[in-house]
Amino acid sequence: MLAAAGAVLLATAGIFGFRFLSHHVFGPQAQVEAYLAALASGDQTAAVALLPPSEALTPEDEGIYAAAENRITGYKVLGGEIDGSEAVVQAELEQNDGRSTVEFELQADGRRLQIFTGWQLQHTAARTVAVTVPSGTEAVRINGRDLQLPAAGAGTVEVRLLPGRYRLQGPDTRYLTYGSPHTVTVEPEMAGDPDPIRLVASVTAELAAEVQAQGDAYLRDCLDRKETAPDACPNSAYTSGGSAEQRAVEWTEEKAPVYRITGTPETGLTVYATGGKARVTYQEDVTGDGRWETRSDLVSIAFTSELELTGNSLKLEFRP
Repeated sequence: MLAAAGAVLLATAGIFGFRFLSHHVFGPQAQVEAYLAALASGDQTAAVALLPPSEALTPEDEGIYAAAENRITGYKVLGGEIDGSEAVVQAELEQNDGRSTVEFELQADGRRLQIFTGWQLQHTAARTVAVTVPSGTEAVRINGRDLQLPAAGAGTVEVRLLPGRYRLQGPDTRYLTYGSPHTVTVEPEMAGDPDPIRLVASVTAELAAEVQAQGDAYLRDCLDRKETAPDACPNSAYTSGGSAEQRAVEWTEEKAPVYRITGTPETGLTVYATGGKARVTYQEDVTGDGRWETRSDLVSIAFTSELELTGNSLKLEFRP
């Protein structure tokens, strides 16, 4: 009798143990509870580990999630239903000083310890935002932290984010700005993914000032040359040509050129300097018999250059 009773107790314990592990360790509600616990404690790594595999770029820098606003700060798992290989778990969430009830979808995912059904949270537990970046963009900034992008050049990158509100912007440099940050909000059970973001770079005032400084230096060098038509320069005087010789050449700027930057960082930038005036005075021996005549000429000044940007440096090669 005692042996039979013991066998019954062991069997009963086994049944209760199976139910406990199946429900509280491997069941759908357990997976949701573990995910919400990770979110509420700010453990980005643990939360991401509970999400399904994804080709989207998932930030590994925990500072990104730590700086997110409107995060989940508390929760209570209310219950769930299993329908074959699918499950839905309801939970009450504390977020942004409010409460809401949401549902999490899960899918059966193989076996655990060979006998327990495993459950996997679905992609709706987090969200992806499509970010289109210009050519050459190496990173985007999320909540003030750099997220390195694949070295694939321009295109659209899918970024997966946990529930919360994020500030996403381009990697501003000395000469380029992407404007104000874009706000990306991720909420459980939201309808679809956040709106896509397109990052568009524009030049800064500092770039315009540096372009003018280098252009002015180029023009000063040309005007300092004691030639009526210095090579690779925009200042070229009208002379008699032929065998005539010139001497005592002096150039003076009478009107500074105006600089204009056209194009975009993505399609290419070009600098145009136009509207300048310079006066040259020189002596010319037209006949070749030593009778030097003083001449003066007012010429227009215009030049251009392609503008290459690499990080915080720029390259200009001015030409007439």
